[in-house]
Amino acid sequence: MASVAVGLVAFLALSPFALTEKVGYLESTSCADPKGLVTCYKNAEERYTTCINENCGGGGEACSKSCGGSISCMNSKCPGLGIDCMNVCGAEQSALQMDCAGSHCWNQVYSCEYQDTVIGWIDQYPNPNRDGLPFFPAPDNAPGSCSCNLGKVDRKLYLGTQQMTTCSNNETNLNQFTKVDDITSYGKACRCCAFSSIISSIWDTCPDTKPSLLGADEWFSGVLNPGDWDECGPYLENYDCAGDLGFGREDAGAFSKFWSPTSMPTNGTKTASNIAGAITSPVSGNTFTWSMGETTNAFGRTTSPLIHTVTVTSANAVVTGKGKAQATSDGESTATGTSSSAAESETKPGIGSSLGVPSWTMAGFMVAVLFSTF
Repeated sequence: MASVAVGLVAFLALSPFALTEKVGYLESTSCADPKGLVTCYKNAEERYTTCINENCGGGGEACSKSCGGSISCMNSKCPGLGIDCMNVCGAEQSALQMDCAGSHCWNQVYSCEYQDTVIGWIDQYPNPNRDGLPFFPAPDNAPGSCSCNLGKVDRKLYLGTQQMTTCSNNETNLNQFTKVDDITSYGKACRCCAFSSIISSIWDTCPDTKPSLLGADEWFSGVLNPGDWDECGPYLENYDCAGDLGFGREDAGAFSKFWSPTSMPTNGTKTASNIAGAITSPVSGNTFTWSMGETTNAFGRTTSPLIHTVTVTSANAVVTGKGKAQATSDGESTATGTSSSAAESETKPGIGSSLGVPSWTMAGFMVAVLFSTF
């Protein structure tokens, strides 16, 4: 799931190169191969521009030239390109950026910044296939991992919202009812359990993190409030969300706690940050592959699984923790810093804010809400 309003423009706005160490969400100097990461990201950005010029309408090449190839300029001044086409090109760029991180920044693949990089790819597709994404979600409490497991939040949000449709279409349950009012009540219960699962996905997975950084405000304003969340109390009391309605199944998010409008969890107060520890050798080995899986793109076409093969660079870099990376005399890189402290290091403001609700998810979810009310 990804962010509403964050989308393509905001995501790409976070990828400057000049006079800064920030490359996408990553700090290049914290990576095993800083120079390689910068070069790789530049290549991915160039591929994005080429994709638009070759595939998107509205005078893509002319617009690109007038903007000097600036992505932010093209996003704001070239609406004729078509956002769907741009999202497809953006998805390709995001996939290449994931390759860049896995190759040149392998010591940060459990970090908040890398998790946001993956979410950047998820943001681009109306129906992204999450299976096979590398290092996502990260293992719990892995060294140098994000204090809020963004991948786990994303996965639970996705599974819980998918279960609403499954629940609403469960013929075994529906066949138990003969009255229209009972069928309508059941549909509303499916909706309310899904709403509660959204809250659990955010608050229970990352209880210490500010929910606003995880898309909570967007979920409430775009889905829960329009879907009459404040009327869900009786349905959550009278129906078994985890058992009878299926939200407790592993493939539905394995939810066990269902919050109600009158019983809400306490908000966390922290930003997401990377915990102590360091990945000192590539967890994937020197070469790994990952698959985007079968995906339905913005044009409604189903694409065959695309295999990405990634070769790790600077595999012998000496990584001692979070901090700067320096080249050694043999050309390898050394990422230096401290990893002995138990304290978390605060990341840049807004880390985790890319996790939210993409517009197509919100639209699809609200359609499902309407159908669930019969």
